[in-house]
Amino acid sequence: MRNELKLLAFVLGVAGMCSANAEVRRSDFGKDDFQINVSGEDWHPEGFEHGTSVTATYLDTVNITLDGKDSEPEWDVANEILVPLEYGGISQALVKVLYTDKKVYFRVRWADSTEDREHHPWVWDAEKQQYVAGQQVEDSIMLSFEAGCNWNPSLLAGYQYDFDGWHWLAARSDPVGQAWDLAGNVAEQDHALLKPMPYASRNRENTWNVKFLRSDSEEMSHSSWRNLDRNYMFRPVRLTSWYRTELDGTRLTQVAEQLPAPQSSPDESSKDKLFPQFKPVRLDGDAGEIAAKGHWQDGYWTVEFSRDLMTPASTATDTEFTRLTQFSIHVFDRTERIDEGSESARLFLEFLPEEQQLAKE
Repeated sequence: MRNELKLLAFVLGVAGMCSANAEVRRSDFGKDDFQINVSGEDWHPEGFEHGTSVTATYLDTVNITLDGKDSEPEWDVANEILVPLEYGGISQALVKVLYTDKKVYFRVRWADSTEDREHHPWVWDAEKQQYVAGQQVEDSIMLSFEAGCNWNPSLLAGYQYDFDGWHWLAARSDPVGQAWDLAGNVAEQDHALLKPMPYASRNRENTWNVKFLRSDSEEMSHSSWRNLDRNYMFRPVRLTSWYRTELDGTRLTQVAEQLPAPQSSPDESSKDKLFPQFKPVRLDGDAGEIAAKGHWQDGYWTVEFSRDLMTPASTATDTEFTRLTQFSIHVFDRTERIDEGSESARLFLEFLPEEQQLAKE
């Protein structure tokens, strides 16, 4: 009853906050599973009450070298937003975003006392008298953008949604200057064909989730902002989240070449030496659309990302940026487990029009 009253209050609130020209439609999919669509209204997300606004600054041109050092003067123009992180060992990240008519650039910075660039390297096991896979895990960060059906900022949301993942990894993607372009899914139940990984869900209460929609098929206009259509989805939360990812247009197993373990025994001077187990593979096509590079210095990681605003593939899991686009940040410090990573709450990527940039100077 409590959840039903909350959902009823939200339905009435959505209808009440819309302008007279807006169209509000409700679709029921089950007893506790329905969707509200709002179209024909210029709108901001309730003063960003349900998330943090991250502003993207417009520039005509940029001359940024993706090296993780953010030393270019263009980055000084962008607003820096502090984003709190939960669950894992990293408590916050600092984010800047720039965009041009063709590209979008992200710079994410966070404190990390150690630079971890090895991923399960070959290490010498004296007892077994052979090389074995070590416990070391690379540092990494993933940006999760809304894609496909309705979206949630948590990777362990407790119900089904799709996301577009940009996953930078210190060992397996950074050496080739890329991030893995992932098509991700959090399922509400096991699926034998998709073979997702089960984790305990972090949500314990049914809640709304919004998906922003494009009102036309044209590229995003910087001079005039169109009405922002949106869907609100209510779905029962499950106790288990089923998580899976795959590379856009290819298999995840093709992201790195596995190198054989050394065959000879080391001498005393080199017994502590690490040998890479994985060699990064440069991705192309739909899977290779995200450029990214990281740099660690003085206890901080800085990672820069870049992607075309509109990709050649333009698939459902290639984010099509609108005036507002939702995303979240996920940092993995010495872990590759989804439930041990640090993640942000809902972030609203707000593309500021060109005239706002000029007014602020």
